[in-house]
Amino acid sequence: MHTAAPTAAIAELVGQLTLEEKASLLEGTEAWNTNGVQRLGIRRLFLTDGPHGVRKVRANTGAFGLAEAEPSTSFPTSTTLAKTWDPELSRAVGAAIGRESAALGVDVLLAPGVNLMRSPLCGRNFEYFSEDPLVSGVFGSAFVQGVQSEGVATSVKHFAANSNEDYRFVGDSVVDERALRELYLRAFERIVREAAPATVMCAYNQLNGTFCSEDASLLTRILRDEWGFDGVVMTDWGATNDRVAGLLAGCELDMPGDVAHNRAAIIAAAQDGTLPAEVLDRAAARILTLVERCTHDHGHPAGPVDEAAHAALATRVAVEGAVLLANDGTLPLDRSRGGLLVVGEGFERMRFQGAGSSLIAPPTTTSAKDAFDARGIDYRFARGYRSLDLAPDETLEREALAAAATAETVLFFGGLGDLEESEGFDRTTMAISESQQRLLAGLVATGAKVVFVVSAGAPIEIPCADELAAVLLLSLPGMHGGEAAAQLLFGEANPSGKLTESWPKTAADASSAADFNRGPIAQYAESIYVGYRFHDAAGTELAYPFGHGLSYTTFEYRDLTVRSDDERVLVSVDVVNTGARDGAEVVQVYVRNNRGRVFKADKELRTFGKVHVAAGDSERIELAFPLAELAYWDVAEHGWVLENGAYEVLVAASTADIRLTAPLVVFSGRPSRSPYSPTVDRAYSTPPHGIPGAFADLVGRPIPAPRATRRLELNGRLGDARGSLFGGIMLRAVVGRGQKDLDAALALPDGLERDARVKSANFVVRMMPSMSLRAMSMSSGGVLPYGLARGLSEMAAGHPIRALRSILGARRPAPSPAAAPVVLQEAR
Repeated sequence: MHTAAPTAAIAELVGQLTLEEKASLLEGTEAWNTNGVQRLGIRRLFLTDGPHGVRKVRANTGAFGLAEAEPSTSFPTSTTLAKTWDPELSRAVGAAIGRESAALGVDVLLAPGVNLMRSPLCGRNFEYFSEDPLVSGVFGSAFVQGVQSEGVATSVKHFAANSNEDYRFVGDSVVDERALRELYLRAFERIVREAAPATVMCAYNQLNGTFCSEDASLLTRILRDEWGFDGVVMTDWGATNDRVAGLLAGCELDMPGDVAHNRAAIIAAAQDGTLPAEVLDRAAARILTLVERCTHDHGHPAGPVDEAAHAALATRVAVEGAVLLANDGTLPLDRSRGGLLVVGEGFERMRFQGAGSSLIAPPTTTSAKDAFDARGIDYRFARGYRSLDLAPDETLEREALAAAATAETVLFFGGLGDLEESEGFDRTTMAISESQQRLLAGLVATGAKVVFVVSAGAPIEIPCADELAAVLLLSLPGMHGGEAAAQLLFGEANPSGKLTESWPKTAADASSAADFNRGPIAQYAESIYVGYRFHDAAGTELAYPFGHGLSYTTFEYRDLTVRSDDERVLVSVDVVNTGARDGAEVVQVYVRNNRGRVFKADKELRTFGKVHVAAGDSERIELAFPLAELAYWDVAEHGWVLENGAYEVLVAASTADIRLTAPLVVFSGRPSRSPYSPTVDRAYSTPPHGIPGAFADLVGRPIPAPRATRRLELNGRLGDARGSLFGGIMLRAVVGRGQKDLDAALALPDGLERDARVKSANFVVRMMPSMSLRAMSMSSGGVLPYGLARGLSEMAAGHPIRALRSILGARRPAPSPAAAPVVLQEAR
């Protein structure tokens, strides 16, 4: 994409716009478009969902669901892609999605999502890359470069500290300055500086008391002035709180738009001087610059889409992103050997993608059953459970256990279903469904060798982990995930993926467990101790550590050398394949921090690389990272500070498998000193297991207490107001249609159509209680006017006169057909 400053032609064009036209340019229309100005030849842009393919909704509907989107390649989800530890695959996937976007007339792809996996329970983890900001930033940057190389703009999301689903519309993420800089902003910074994304999407939530859509520090001082971003900031769908405040803060585009209240507010503020003319003109110029970029880069005829090549790429990513978590030698399986029993609905109906706004309609799919049958594999099959009915089916369970009584090896396909893991709601446990737990325990009890093949977008508890023969994590492997499963299970491919998040044994062991989804005020009390940064220092007994992944061969690391100067640290090491199979190894370089006066994680990932080594051979891999990346964020100076002292370079196969070490002494920094009070230093010298009393001191301000009201409020969750008269009425109204759709879907005959409809309806039903009146109004395309929403809130508060004024003042424009399905379009 071009990233040049606004041209003289754009400045001239801005001068020709009327006030009303400027206001219209700054909001979307018909759910997926920006407004154009026909008299001046300014065209509309079309925006649509990613990040695992192109989710272009058909013109006649805005509902979520496979049947309502144009066909496109369903690539493995972001968490699967990152587990390849190969950024070039991220670039290739981005380029492929960019080509398909261009062919479908898409100007802006709403991707990638680079928020950190703060908790294993976040329902949207499958759309994110890692708990580590380096991995997230590297993969996000490569993805953006790939998409934009095809002339399609990207929108990096969700900026920032958006870590849960249950409170994302109303929540306040309370994060200390250092954790914000070192973790939650780090990936965005890398992507902005390296890949120059055309747009950034601000999150729904508040950050330290200010909605992200109107946070001037976030959107202007940091993003633009410090990092040099010169693109457009847009809201997530319905994330606007105060439209004028958002413009003043640096948020140009309000999506999905068609909110009469917001456009009127812009015009009134411009007329009375509250919104300076230069701010309005600058925002309009940024939108026009985006139009010019998209027209220049995407205005030429789209190139051909090689569907077969994209399908092959999706399969390759699924293979390389799969992680062999455990293996006693049972895998790989011998194709010629009989006695194989396959259990689990996931075998014939593989869960290959997540649910919500990233739901792709693939042209074809390959289940594991399809792949087995194509190979002529001899097996018996028992369904065992129904993924969209969580209660155990005793008949299916008995059939599976009876079949296992004579089986030598059992492949159990299971994990999480769309009723348990989706955008729009968070999980409450890492446990899988009771039906799968019971079935897996029963299979193990038969004495057969049981291999657990896992489809899940986030960590789960592995039942009977010590008694399983092997565990193969497919994550969410895209439309040909079944082909990848067959290649890996039968040794046609050698597993090489590694985890990009820690797998605690239970959610109670997670680094964020002290305050995840306890209420609208999210206290990020663990500060910098997120994921492995917490577990390493706390000594957590994990199920599987960050970076873990086995192979069908073995590797040794030899001859480590570390060199450094004032700017870079160079690391090189020999990787020797000591086994009988060709394979690939992910070499991870951590640096153990100096023991200075500032609290730090024990070690942090600084660079990584993947090397392919033939059996019996060795390859030397050379890696490097800037010395400046050892700096920490000093909250007294509000800047990065590199400390002198003794560090240690660790070359590892995971955070728990350090192979070689070398000293690293830094002289070019400054002596260590702490910018914190003694109280904070004591509280955070080791990772906190609760919420320290010093957290407010760390944040630098009192921690707000959540308001205990249960009435219907403009910025309260509908579900929290369900016990009040107005709240109950409103919740029943907005959930009722979705529940009818869900009930109708559940009543359909068993099959793929039923599954697709259940996923879509369940997403809506589960998400709506977390919505607020404000978010509903801002995402409704005018169907729920802001004045009416505010009036309902005033009425619930006992102010009928004010309510009447708001309601009478509401003006409801007739929505276009594309904007009609209002509540189904707000979550991007």
